[in-house]
Amino acid sequence: MLNLIKLELKRVSLKSHFIGLLAANIVIAMLSAFTSSLLKAGGGVAVTGLPPAQLDTLTLATMLVRATLIVWEAVLISVFIVEEYRNKTINLLFTYPVQRGKLIAVKIILICGVMLLFHGLSGVFQFACLSLASRYFPFVTVSPANLMTQAITALSAVLLGLLPLYIGMIKKSTIATIVSSFAIAAIVSNSQGGGAGLMSIPIAAIVFGVIGAGFSAIAVHKMVSSDLRN
Repeated sequence: MLNLIKLELKRVSLKSHFIGLLAANIVIAMLSAFTSSLLKAGGGVAVTGLPPAQLDTLTLATMLVRATLIVWEAVLISVFIVEEYRNKTINLLFTYPVQRGKLIAVKIILICGVMLLFHGLSGVFQFACLSLASRYFPFVTVSPANLMTQAITALSAVLLGLLPLYIGMIKKSTIATIVSSFAIAAIVSNSQGGGAGLMSIPIAAIVFGVIGAGFSAIAVHKMVSSDLRN
């Protein structure tokens, strides 16, 4: 299985994704700090149209990172799976003396592994940058984070991010895959459900993760049993 993962990495370079991740995190950190300054200037009132919530800067950044990475995961799903099915180039992989299920599992494991790494790197980046910024700007606030809760939330977000795979395989469309991820990101980022959105509540995060894993399992079953000759 490790050889198959290496083969996938050779076919699709992740270098550009890491560069994009750095750029996205810089933008998110700056946007979170800017939003915090506006909220502080407005006395906690949502002058930006955001709901009035006691969000510290790191919590806001975490919410934005999570939403961004859910969409990012849909992009990887489109590149590694949906696009290959739509163009039927995956037929080449199915000529290998390896079970279809194992080939699809390798792709999903790779996507989940990359996204978990992205969540971890983003969390460290945001904490380091905003902690440093809080020393110089009073409106930038950072509260202690529960590592266990953060780990559960990140894993659940990655599993939920697999849900667009089901939608994408039904439509055989990369556009449907990515558009559905925007809808999912908007739902779980609803700050009325918790400080940093619904995913900030561990029980809700677990439920969302199970839903995402369940629908992805259905999608994998359809892929394994489908006839690509048509």
